[in-house]
Amino acid sequence: MPRQAYNWKPLLLSFIVLFTIVYYVWINVWIDNDLMRTLGGNILSVSGSLIATYWLFSTWKHSNSRHRVFWLLLSLGSFCYLIAEILWIYFENVIRVSVPFPGYSDVFYMLQVLFYMSAFFYKLNYEKKGFPMIRLMLDILIVMTVLCTFSWHFLLRSMFGAEGSGELSASTLLSIAYAITDLALVAGAASLYFSLQRTLSNRVIIMIVLGLLVQVLGDTTFLYMISLDEYYSGSLSDPLFITGILLVGFAGVLHKTEVSDPARASETTAPRIDFARLLLPYVGIVALFLFMTTRPDRMYVLAVGTGIAIILVLIRQLIILLENQRLMRSLYDKTQELATSEHRYKSIVEYHPDAIVSLSLDGRIESANPEAVRLYGLSEQELIGRQSCSFITEDQVPISYHYLEKVKKGEPQIYETTICSYTNEFFHVRMTTIPILVNDNIVGIYSIAKDITENRLNEEKIKFLAYHDPLTGLMNRAAFEDWLSDTVNSARSEKEMFSILFIDLDRFKNINDTLGHDVGDQLLRSVAQRLQRCVRENDIIARLGGDEFTLILRHMRDESEAGTVAQRILDGMNQPHYINGFEIMATPSIGIAVYPGGDDSAVTLMKKADIAMYQVKQTGKGHYRFYNENDKLYSKKLMLEKELGQALYRNELILHYQPQIDAAQGKVIGVEALIRWKHAEMGLVMPGDFIPVAEETGLIIPIGEWVLREACMQSKRWQDEGYMIKIGVNLSAQQFEQENFVDTVAHILKQTGVNPAYIDLEITESMAMSNISGVITKLKALKLLGVSISIDDFGTGYSSLAYLENFPVDKLKIAREFTSRLGSSQANHLIISSIVSLARNLNMNVIAEGVENNQQASMLQQIHCHEMQGYLFSKPVSAVDVEQMLRISAFVTDFTDEKPG
Repeated sequence: MPRQAYNWKPLLLSFIVLFTIVYYVWINVWIDNDLMRTLGGNILSVSGSLIATYWLFSTWKHSNSRHRVFWLLLSLGSFCYLIAEILWIYFENVIRVSVPFPGYSDVFYMLQVLFYMSAFFYKLNYEKKGFPMIRLMLDILIVMTVLCTFSWHFLLRSMFGAEGSGELSASTLLSIAYAITDLALVAGAASLYFSLQRTLSNRVIIMIVLGLLVQVLGDTTFLYMISLDEYYSGSLSDPLFITGILLVGFAGVLHKTEVSDPARASETTAPRIDFARLLLPYVGIVALFLFMTTRPDRMYVLAVGTGIAIILVLIRQLIILLENQRLMRSLYDKTQELATSEHRYKSIVEYHPDAIVSLSLDGRIESANPEAVRLYGLSEQELIGRQSCSFITEDQVPISYHYLEKVKKGEPQIYETTICSYTNEFFHVRMTTIPILVNDNIVGIYSIAKDITENRLNEEKIKFLAYHDPLTGLMNRAAFEDWLSDTVNSARSEKEMFSILFIDLDRFKNINDTLGHDVGDQLLRSVAQRLQRCVRENDIIARLGGDEFTLILRHMRDESEAGTVAQRILDGMNQPHYINGFEIMATPSIGIAVYPGGDDSAVTLMKKADIAMYQVKQTGKGHYRFYNENDKLYSKKLMLEKELGQALYRNELILHYQPQIDAAQGKVIGVEALIRWKHAEMGLVMPGDFIPVAEETGLIIPIGEWVLREACMQSKRWQDEGYMIKIGVNLSAQQFEQENFVDTVAHILKQTGVNPAYIDLEITESMAMSNISGVITKLKALKLLGVSISIDDFGTGYSSLAYLENFPVDKLKIAREFTSRLGSSQANHLIISSIVSLARNLNMNVIAEGVENNQQASMLQQIHCHEMQGYLFSKPVSAVDVEQMLRISAFVTDFTDEKPG
């Protein structure tokens, strides 16, 4: 168990009591020995003053800003008293002369009172304003009047009477001054005691007041003995001075401990009625009046004091009446404010676009706004008293009760569920449930249901697109890879045989280039339909991208089955496709890999089928081939894999840049950095050919780092030349997943000296959704470096709309698969429009890739997508060509600006 701090306060209070007892014992034991009596008494006085001063200075150091001046002034007063005691011991015990009265020590005694009164005045001025201040001052004046009257009667009158001549001696004047300062200290004590709006705790105030009263008692005893000429050093009044100052110091200790204890500190701020404070002024007047009536021989001064006190009480009552009127007006204003606030709250609930109901702790509906009436299908009166969970679909009722139990414990909950209205309509909602607190007690629950039915449907569409090719409707690469991994695991456990067919259409690029992409897309759809007719029902077919298709033939008895299906595909594809009046022949090259066959991971099987397909391409196309480990033919892919490792060191990699255009303004606003391999034999190799090889071999990490550094250096050169445009850099999944990736980016930014605001890092949707919490953390770290973040090919992967708003993303890039079919598909148009609206609602920019004609650009502008990228504007070009475009753009802009209106 943790060790609890020791409570020193009772021990310190006991120390003060013991200190006082020791002081009294000492002066009584040595009552007949002046030297020992005064020496011991003075040492105790100096020690007590020193301890109190230390306590108060320590409190000042640990106090917050609102109390520091108060405790500083008290500590300075205590310090002055310490100096006075040191002077006293110097005169009496060092040089052994009578302490002068008046003397130097009296100056510091007076300074102590001055600092104390300054502390009380500061606190009054800091805490009190208006009527409360006036009433407090009147309470103090009433008490002071009573005390002054009694002081005159018992003390001051005798001092004045002792002087036979008309002039008063200096000692008498000083004695009178002490009496007046005593009254001032009593006034200070009263100012703390009578204050209703206090920032110090009761314990602290009581200790200060008690200390001041003990000091006043000591002063009064001292003056009384002086008036009788019976005072001597070490008399009974001396311990009272030190006890009083120790109690004030102990009040500082109490306050310091309360500052370090928040619960105790908050406890001191709670106002409460104290009848003793309210009645004390009246009790003083009654005591003075009764005393006056019992002394008829000395009526004059007592009558004057009583009369003044009564007048002050009348003024006090008048002030209270005025203050009550002010409070009544304030209460009326507060009532009006409360009514206004209630109407505002009611308006928020009534006109809120989400359904809001208030529930009792057992889940019954107590009120409902109009949107809740629409959602639940019943009027408010019909809803009241019904269980809220009765509208939740049956399968989700237990989890809804679970969330309600958490809210009853003060834990707000946000979750998604399905509501079935009274009219049997189903709504998907995001439910927010929060506790209703009154005086820190949970008395009910607010349930806010946001209708996300449309968002859920859109999310389902996007989810479908995440695993399906939008052009052909077949599975896409992500879905195929999942199926392949499952098939490998199943075949391994069941000891079954299956095969992968990798299909690539021959001369498809020529068809695209000569007849156009629209014809090419229709051809791909026709090929997909024929492939579906050539395979069995339980076989898997997918389009990986471009003109590449893959098949999984499961539950095979022998390899011949794969050959049979491949021949069937060849026969089906040898028939022409009739598209838009064109007769098109599109023969396939087919590579086959069979499981089991050595190293049989999913990646290896795909690689083998791919190699076999390339071997078909090299030996005449239009047929199929099984992968053979002993075949001496090398495919293009094998050559790329062999030489890619040296490409970095030979400086064969280069960057091209495809401009990004603001179509509304007609100017270049950024570029996307695209890597190319300038091979000595094969010429310019496109990234689609060698990036997959880099990912398989792990070379994507150094290549990705090279691309980022090269792009940053180019951006720095452009910035130095005055071209402030962003460069987008694509990140691979392997590169992004590196633990030190953020450090690598930071190092490159610092090394190149580029302004990070002009670097845009692009990630794919599948990367973003692979490990959501980790990705968000890494993206936030990148944002702190100053770069911007984009999601590339948005719409082709699976993005949960519920998580998208949590990603620190600046831009969404619409995939070219959607842009290329803009105008030919209403559903495609709707998807792009939805993505643009989604981005705007999430405060993100959006850019469309693959814009190839004016019709696409015009339709994108109509749906407020003004940032575009594609062959319509420019193909990827060198940095020199980009600079020429920027100069032309700058010239046109300047010419337009300077042209007369």
